[in-house]
Amino acid sequence: MTNINYYNLHNYHSLNPDGSPFEVVERKFRGHPDSLADIIAQSFSQKYIYQAWDKFPELEHKYFPNFSADKVTLTGASSCIENNQITIKSPVHALLIGKITQSIGNIDMGVDNLFKASIEESMSTCLHTDDYKQHIARQMYAVNLAGVDRGRHFYNPQTVSDLITILQKETFATSTVYVVAYAPLSVTEKLSIFLDNYTNSHEFILSFPAVGSDIKVLIRRNGSEFNISLCLPVRPKIINTIEGYNKVIKSATEMIKLAILNYLKNSGYADNPKIYIHVNTKDTETKKYFAVWGTALSKGDIGAVGRGNRQQGFISGIRPSTNEAISGKNPYHFSGVIYQIVADSIANEIYKKTRLKNIVYITANNGDPLKKPNLIDVILEPDGHNFKVIIDKIINDTLDNLDTLRMEYILQNPIDRFMKPKSYLL
Repeated sequence: MTNINYYNLHNYHSLNPDGSPFEVVERKFRGHPDSLADIIAQSFSQKYIYQAWDKFPELEHKYFPNFSADKVTLTGASSCIENNQITIKSPVHALLIGKITQSIGNIDMGVDNLFKASIEESMSTCLHTDDYKQHIARQMYAVNLAGVDRGRHFYNPQTVSDLITILQKETFATSTVYVVAYAPLSVTEKLSIFLDNYTNSHEFILSFPAVGSDIKVLIRRNGSEFNISLCLPVRPKIINTIEGYNKVIKSATEMIKLAILNYLKNSGYADNPKIYIHVNTKDTETKKYFAVWGTALSKGDIGAVGRGNRQQGFISGIRPSTNEAISGKNPYHFSGVIYQIVADSIANEIYKKTRLKNIVYITANNGDPLKKPNLIDVILEPDGHNFKVIIDKIINDTLDNLDTLRMEYILQNPIDRFMKPKSYLL
């Protein structure tokens, strides 16, 4: 039985950042090395599951071999730009680290090919170039033996029947975790996601093909004053002069500022918000943010799953968060991913049905039945109504609907999920 606690809090800024005099939000855009690592890990997870269903129809689009791929790491390339010539002196090293079933009996899962496809599909889409492809070195560090509590066939099943028998028993949380979700997002939080989508729009890319996608935004809001720091990489293959760089950065900044003003106006900021944008603040007269492929991954930066945006799509300085990385985790029974999906769904449904701002915590003990985590705490803004019966039903229905939520998560395109999280569309 899951215990549910309710708390009604006044003036709780984590519950209502829009009502706070101060807010700070960061988002790492699609081309940031940490974001690429997240997207690649999630893409691998999806492709691995699809491969299992294709090779083994007996799994009936329900089961799949045990795996975890939530430790993908990208170590940056070494690049040199001299006399308008670009030289890649050492490649990006893409590491797949985890526990992965590599075969069922004598049928190979083709893990390396899946990893290669995940890298190329994710990076080509996010970077809008294929120039990196010949500069990727892949390596896998994956064990396929579990501890004595799992049995030797957990990651090394000999038959499909063997695998299904194992999975039918895996209906419990794999570890003790807490996760948190909230709804709705604040205007500042949504703005951070909007800017990623805007700089990925046909309009922006057509206007500024030289601007790469390894952009990071930091938004500090004081009342209706927005101080926004942006880093915009420039592709030296397209623009390779200081004059050209300065011109494109100036024009792109003006276009982004206009988009921000329009977004805030449409979001209800009718009191003329003040916008201050600071772009590429590390630049000097002679040193600029040129990045091969439009990402700092080309110049030694490193990306790792879990170091980027949280599940909701950004990193907030005012919201609660969990340390559980979600990308690449096994959605069949890994509590760190399952309960984030559940909490997100509960928070969104509460807001849809009650219009109350809310925060949802789920705490699960190792071994809890997946549909009955130990404790759920719900923080609500008070409004004089008692919605306990409605919210109890939302929580219970969501937990009962776990299989459907899991399938929706598996089927959703990883890049679509990254660019437009559910809460952003609420």
